[in-house]
Amino acid sequence: MLADIARFAVTARRVVERGHERFTDPDDDDQRRIARSVLIDLSAAADRLPASFRRAHPDVDWRGIRAVRNFIAHDYDGTDEEVLWQAIVQFPAIVAALLPG
Repeated sequence: MLADIARFAVTARRVVERGHERFTDPDDDDQRRIARSVLIDLSAAADRLPASFRRAHPDVDWRGIRAVRNFIAHDYDGTDEEVLWQAIVQFPAIVAALLPG
């Protein structure tokens, strides 16, 4: 699961590096769709981590990860772009807390 999370982080980083302007481009929703997918995948991988691992990392907002996934998965195109952007921008901090440096 950690290898999957690290791979998702690479994709998230590319979305962020492409910038906010491209992310919010009204004529191209590719970056928003990628962000949605990555955040849903992160939540699924985090849910599969052993409970003992999650307890060992109390600095990670596990409930928040699940909440973002549920928000995105159930609101589809109604998801606020800025909420989505903030979630994808914060992805590296989550990964840093999970993976050995």
